[in-house]
Amino acid sequence: MSPAGFAGLRLGAPGVYRDARRPPPSFRPVRLDIAGFVGVAPRGPVDEPVAVDRWTDYQRHFGGFEGPGLLPYAVRAFFDQGGVRAHVLRVAPLPRAPHPAAEEACALHRITLARADAPGAEPGSGAPCAIGLRARNEGSWGGRLTVRWEFTGAGQFEAAATGRDLALPEGRSAPAGSVLRVRGAGLPPAGTFFRILEMAERQDASGQRSRVAVLDRPPGGGIGPGRGARPLTVEAEVVTATVTVADGDPAYPRQERFAELGMGPAHPRYAAAVLAAESVLVAPDGPWPAALLPPDAFLGSALSRPVRPGADRYEGIGADGFHGPVPVELLPVGGAESVEDPGSFEAVGMDRMALVPEVGLLCVPDLLWQYGEALPTTETPAREVGARFAPCPPAPAPMTLHPARPRGLLLDSAAQLPEILRRQQRLVALAERQRRFVALLDVPPGLPLRAVARWRAAFDSTYAAAYHPWLGVVAPDDPDRLAVQVPPSGFAAGIIAERERSLGLPWGPANALAAGAVTAVQRLGDADCDELHLLGIDVFRAERDGYRLASARTLSRDPDYVQLGVRRLMTMLRLVLDRQAQGLAFEPHTPQLREELRGAVVQLLRGLYRSGAFAGDSEDEAFFVRCDEGLNPGWSQGLGRLVAEIGVAPARPLEYLVLRIAQDADGAVAVT
Repeated sequence: MSPAGFAGLRLGAPGVYRDARRPPPSFRPVRLDIAGFVGVAPRGPVDEPVAVDRWTDYQRHFGGFEGPGLLPYAVRAFFDQGGVRAHVLRVAPLPRAPHPAAEEACALHRITLARADAPGAEPGSGAPCAIGLRARNEGSWGGRLTVRWEFTGAGQFEAAATGRDLALPEGRSAPAGSVLRVRGAGLPPAGTFFRILEMAERQDASGQRSRVAVLDRPPGGGIGPGRGARPLTVEAEVVTATVTVADGDPAYPRQERFAELGMGPAHPRYAAAVLAAESVLVAPDGPWPAALLPPDAFLGSALSRPVRPGADRYEGIGADGFHGPVPVELLPVGGAESVEDPGSFEAVGMDRMALVPEVGLLCVPDLLWQYGEALPTTETPAREVGARFAPCPPAPAPMTLHPARPRGLLLDSAAQLPEILRRQQRLVALAERQRRFVALLDVPPGLPLRAVARWRAAFDSTYAAAYHPWLGVVAPDDPDRLAVQVPPSGFAAGIIAERERSLGLPWGPANALAAGAVTAVQRLGDADCDELHLLGIDVFRAERDGYRLASARTLSRDPDYVQLGVRRLMTMLRLVLDRQAQGLAFEPHTPQLREELRGAVVQLLRGLYRSGAFAGDSEDEAFFVRCDEGLNPGWSQGLGRLVAEIGVAPARPLEYLVLRIAQDADGAVAVT
């Protein structure tokens, strides 16, 4: 292509030139299939959303089904239905860390090493010193941890020591903060430890420069560097630590290993810093001494000992664990810049999850949480007698049966309905405030049909959907194979996510079986399902092959937003334009810019139209985009505004098939 083909680009000598022109804007659909789950778990970070891409990711961070919460059942259902990504947040009772009560709930372990700077200690061997490692988060799970420190000496070399300077051979190096085990004249046979304070360069009398390690003390009787110093030849090796953390969870054992660690803050892989930043299981407890050493010169290993077992605080979890005191109206809109930056205030529970920009579906399976202590039961075994007449054997002694796991209760659906509504309305208010996700509600279990209608009357939102009834699943690790009642929203979230990924937003997220559901809390007849459907409640209907989600509606009374697919489609369009048009800010307001914006929006809508998202026999009937002088007069441009008007006709999912059956005089049957 000739240089004239690059308008505005001046070419000189042959080479690679950057075209400084701004590419025209283009818009791409955003994902709404990522779910957020908030609930009770036996382990895991508190009030910190964690991204998980599979069920094993959840197990690694939050454990399995051993706790009383319903969170694991909902997340497992989501992935079983076809979901591929979720954010999970664990709730905890007040007070939270760093309050002493929360800190006491974290297990604590101690390990005995040596400390070189202890008063009266021999610098080369130090004095015994116990350092603390606490479980990364609260719960009795931390009592199963074991931590082993192993020490390795590697890269042995000979070097000349002059005072505190140790001349390193060519090609040898060690970072500041390293520990050396040194052998030589006047030193113990097993060697003694020296710490490298810094690396420096020295110049001898001939002007030759060499790299030396400055030690914490002279290894021999030298008089110090400089004129008249007597070099001492020693053998040295760099000592590093390897920390292995093992979790003895019988259901999902975990192990972490951190190698080549240093024992001083100046080391680039200082053990305390690496464990604090990278370990999922432990964190340093309190400040560590700056001059740690191995426990002995023979590089023996050190094993942790438990000091505090940790505790589960299930009994303290209440409504304040699921949301903070900040009113919904004061929460940020549009999500925080990142998951790690919730803003200038402390958001907890579902308030915190609502700030994750990725979340398109929000479920709180433990929102009806009310803890109930699992009490032992007494059972008297049956008396065994033989077939002959004989004196009766003595009655067997009663047996006390202790529950294998804690038990979580739900708020009473009838007596505590106002409290249930208060919690669920807070969740819906969050969705309406953020306008990025849909809140998936669970109809309180056990309510009769009339009570369900009264419950439904408390909601009118396009950003909420309700599911009914609760379903029964069997936990894989339950030896008794008993069905557990779980909220249906977890199944619904997985169905919605799978339909979006496989078929796209235009397809209604329904007509799919609940994976793993073996029973339902309530049996609903055809008349019940009909009435619930008219109320806008999405029902899992019992069929021969399982429980099938029969509809995909919102809790809105606005007929334009009754269908969940329509709500999600419009949300996606708003998010695309809101996020991807930010780059147009401060561009010169020209007819070319308006035409580029219009063309980019048309391309986006055209792709959606071809995928079936819009109704109409042609693009003109399906959507329109206006961005002209009529919408952008001179006075509007003077205010720095660019206005575009977009209209779409969303396609509505097919819900009813009407068949007409007629029989003519000859007896022939026709179905139309």
